[in-house]
Amino acid sequence: MSPYWSFLRRVGRDNRGNVALFFGLMLTPLLFAVGGGIDYARGTQARVMLQSIVDSAAISGAAAYTAPSAQANATALAQAFVTKGTASLPSNITVKSTVITPGTIGSGNNVAYTMSVSISASMPTTLMGLFMRTMNVTVFAAAKNPVVTMTFDTTGFTSSACDANSLYWYVVPANGGVPNANTLNNVVWTNTSSSNPNTVSITVAASQQIGFAFKNVTGGRPSSLGGCNYGNNTYGSRNGDTQWFYSSLIPPNSQANTAPGGASTGTHGVYPTTQDCSMQVLQGTLRYGSWTYPSAPQQCFTATGSGDWGAKKTSVSWSQALLNAAPNCAALGGNSFQYAFNDMGGTSDDYDYNDLVFNLQCSGGSGAGTGTTTTGVILTD
Repeated sequence: MSPYWSFLRRVGRDNRGNVALFFGLMLTPLLFAVGGGIDYARGTQARVMLQSIVDSAAISGAAAYTAPSAQANATALAQAFVTKGTASLPSNITVKSTVITPGTIGSGNNVAYTMSVSISASMPTTLMGLFMRTMNVTVFAAAKNPVVTMTFDTTGFTSSACDANSLYWYVVPANGGVPNANTLNNVVWTNTSSSNPNTVSITVAASQQIGFAFKNVTGGRPSSLGGCNYGNNTYGSRNGDTQWFYSSLIPPNSQANTAPGGASTGTHGVYPTTQDCSMQVLQGTLRYGSWTYPSAPQQCFTATGSGDWGAKKTSVSWSQALLNAAPNCAALGGNSFQYAFNDMGGTSDDYDYNDLVFNLQCSGGSGAGTGTTTTGVILTD
């Protein structure tokens, strides 16, 4: 056999270096697989960050979208969440577009305000750059705020006060202060009339915070309905003086001499600002299909629950006594609450909290789909 053919047979039988050759052949796809995995993980991380931004923006926007007139402010709030969130993204993520869309679904009382938010972004790839220079990520979220029914129930309540007492409701102002006069809604109940309805219902967005304004006029109730002129009360208010108690303030009697809108009522009385002596909120218990409520303690309440005065002293603070004093239906969670007012009238304050009493409960909220008053604003997508 010639040396030439012997050499070829030796080369054919020699398998040294096969592993290296195989590794060399597999190295390129292996690097692409690893690089693709890294790019995929980075893309997933970017998607999670972007999804958190649109979720927060949609929820905050829907929560602020409480009426058609609030659409612009709600949209601006959602945009603010997007702007703040995208500003903190890693520098390798480039936001290409954002879309914020307010809307409504349903009709009549079966309606919900909605807020949709989407973000499209891109990020550069690593080894996948040979095939795709950038990776695009698009996320979307939608939330809704259902319209619900809030019902005031004064069934069985009879006033025995000499003072004139009336109840109004209002949308709590953004600054948390005294409501404007034009935001005060019709009288819910008054002891200056003999023909009050047992229940009054209003429709509000589930997240809308509602306050209650209690108007008290010293000795102002007509004598034909049980009123009387007893002169000055224990705080110095004279016959005919007007006081206001606002449930969204802590304590509600802290601005007793301020009318809605901020004007002075001209009252002569000096009311405490470090004690809540005007209002309590009592959570009901559902028993055999009916709601029952605990008795309101005859006392004033302080911030700490100490130093209170009244007939029945406890360690309850005013934050506990006034829990849900200015509620939204979502916060009530389907429960019923009783609101008990003490008009702080008479030649001595009896702290009896029976000068105006009503029960409050929310219902409905299907919002043309899912969602109840116990969930309030919810993500739908």
